[in-house]
Amino acid sequence: MYSPVAVWLVQKRLPLFIASLLMLGVSLYGYSLLNYSSDYRVFFEKDNPQLVANETIQATFSRSDNILLVLEPKNDDSFTPDNLAAVEWLTEQAWQLPHSQRVDSLTNFQHTYVDGDDLYVEDMFSDAPAMDPAEIARRKEQALKEPLLVHRLVSTSGHVSAVNIELGLPEDQTTATALVMEKSRALRDEFVAKFPQFNAYITGVTPLNYAFDEVARSDGETLMPIMFVLILVMVGLMLRSVASTMITLSVIITGVVITIGLTGLIGIQLNNINTVAPIIIMTLAVADCVHLLSHYLTARRKGMDKVTAMTDALDVNFTPVFLTSFTTMIGFLSMNSSDSPPFQTFGTISAIGVFFTWLFSLTVLPQLAIWFSRATPSIDTERTALFHRVGGFTIHHPRKLFFGALGLGLFTFIFIGDNDLNDDNFGYFSKNIEVRQGSDFTEANLNGLNLIEYALDSKEENGISDVDFLQKVDAFAQWYRQQPEVTHVFTFTETLKRLNQNMHGDDPAWYRLPESRELASQYQLLYEMSLPFGMDLNNQVNVNKSALRLTVSIKGVRAKEILALEERAQGWLQQNAPELVTPGASPSIMFATIGQRNIKSMIKGTIIATVLISLSLVFALGSWKLGILSLLPNAFPAAMMLGIWGALIGEVNLAVAVVFSITLGIVVDDTIHFLAKYLRGYKDTGSVEQGIYFAFEHVGAAVVTTTVVLATGFGILAFSDFKVNSTLGIMVSATIVIALLFDAFFLPAMLMLMRKFIHPELGKGTTPASGRPQRADHATKQEAASESA
Repeated sequence: MYSPVAVWLVQKRLPLFIASLLMLGVSLYGYSLLNYSSDYRVFFEKDNPQLVANETIQATFSRSDNILLVLEPKNDDSFTPDNLAAVEWLTEQAWQLPHSQRVDSLTNFQHTYVDGDDLYVEDMFSDAPAMDPAEIARRKEQALKEPLLVHRLVSTSGHVSAVNIELGLPEDQTTATALVMEKSRALRDEFVAKFPQFNAYITGVTPLNYAFDEVARSDGETLMPIMFVLILVMVGLMLRSVASTMITLSVIITGVVITIGLTGLIGIQLNNINTVAPIIIMTLAVADCVHLLSHYLTARRKGMDKVTAMTDALDVNFTPVFLTSFTTMIGFLSMNSSDSPPFQTFGTISAIGVFFTWLFSLTVLPQLAIWFSRATPSIDTERTALFHRVGGFTIHHPRKLFFGALGLGLFTFIFIGDNDLNDDNFGYFSKNIEVRQGSDFTEANLNGLNLIEYALDSKEENGISDVDFLQKVDAFAQWYRQQPEVTHVFTFTETLKRLNQNMHGDDPAWYRLPESRELASQYQLLYEMSLPFGMDLNNQVNVNKSALRLTVSIKGVRAKEILALEERAQGWLQQNAPELVTPGASPSIMFATIGQRNIKSMIKGTIIATVLISLSLVFALGSWKLGILSLLPNAFPAAMMLGIWGALIGEVNLAVAVVFSITLGIVVDDTIHFLAKYLRGYKDTGSVEQGIYFAFEHVGAAVVTTTVVLATGFGILAFSDFKVNSTLGIMVSATIVIALLFDAFFLPAMLMLMRKFIHPELGKGTTPASGRPQRADHATKQEAASESA
């Protein structure tokens, strides 16, 4: 007697199929509403304290969106007339880039000197080929001693220089960023063609933002087709049926298409994290299809007609398939507790995809299977004989398997603490990505690209001329310059020192801050009045002259070291200038903190997911004992993976926070299918051993196939050029494989050793009324043996 649900799904298959297609059609409208953001700020909640601090600095001074063109002359000398002329040309052309607001370079650095009573401010180098060689040499010497140039726009030896382009981008940066990058690359290529004596590299905040977009598109264009091919191959090998393979692909495609459409309809913004959701959905959709089609083909092989075979498949698999999809959705939805919005939307999109692929496996798959599956399969798709032997191995060695797996798991836990969080905005990208190549070259030859910025506020209008305030700002800058991680400190106090020296006959002894507020104010006014258009002080001084910007460049540091440096800086401010205490801010600080914040925020979501999944297991298995015990083989794999990762690699990023939630919802699927079949076998035979045999024979092949597909699907993300995605893919893939081994060896061993606890009736010498002593599905076993012969 089949369940009413299974019968109804088969009887109403055509109306359900048509309704599914109508839903699919409606969702297509959502494609016109899709929008994508490549802004690194999407990784942070709007109230994230590090983001708020950074945005405050951006609003107080000019924004830090920039393109840095790093120039390497092949003769290792940026100061030859020809090389200076090339930098001049590039500087002038850079002003013409879209949204360009300011251009700084070695040649247009505002050189100051005094002639009589007049202060002159002019470009450091202008029309270099016409300049006197002695003057070039003199200015080279000045440039290589200028604190605001060295390690910022020129290296200490002069073998590398840079052109920095500050941009005024609109609020929605996506289109503007693409245009700016197109023109910047064209300018870079034109420069190299015009001046072949240079190598040129491109980096900066705007190229970083654009890299997020480019990598997401690249992943979609390369990884998605690879996944399609792999699904075709693996499902084809498992089911040995072209029709079943095409049916599986149909369910997958419809599920992905409607999910993306709904993403647009409900207004979820795409980014480089959640754009991998379709690959994950494709991977997860295979599981439902394989379990249903595997059973359907086996039933057809036993002589059932199509309608009866499909009814039988739905009757046996409806509850396990529903519960596995439900627990997977719980895992993904728990990601909404993440502190990083891209992971929240990734979880939501994936949960939507899991729901619709489950729904379509019930409404689309039955109709397609009955329409297109023609010949009765001649191959045992469940590989009964093979998995009977595997079941026998676990039954005969329960103690060795149980305690061996338990001991191995506990041993790997030792290394979990060896993992260090390291979120590096430029380090997120693989070394073949342009912005990563540019950042690596810049850090090795010019300056660190990790920044910490401060808005040091005097608390009064024109307060930046106050001598006491300036001295404390300068002392803070000097303290930072003494730190080993620091390569450069950029602040207006250095300009005031230079002006003071200029006004005292360029005597180096006067390279210090003005001695009175009046002098400081006069120097600033004279300097500002002499600056050319576009070279004002807005990037260093706020509008009402009450605050100064201090920018610290650091290199060769990990996330925890950036935070440790900022903590030391706060300690210095508290002790030496408590009235200036303000948080350090920058994308570097933001990304350095996001991993830890993400882990803390995911704890709540993970606990809720664990409780809900536990209740689901208890409900699904009809036994609180099995429900609780089954968590053991599902909780161990993620922890073991982290231990192995700590021992072999030792560095993780913000992706680690969501691994447990994702994998718990996925790996529990195999446990549900195995235990559901085990309980069916135990009910029929009254024997734990026969129940294990039944589970292995009827679900072993499907579990292995779905595990291989899942591990491969997530594993494909390892080839992503975005490190967060690749790390997530490798971690989840490894966890899924470990979970399969636990389900295959640890779980049956646990059932054997705890049989009397799980089944109290065994201790009383009773068995289920319908028990029979023979091995489960003996007829199928004989057929498999015949085929082998």
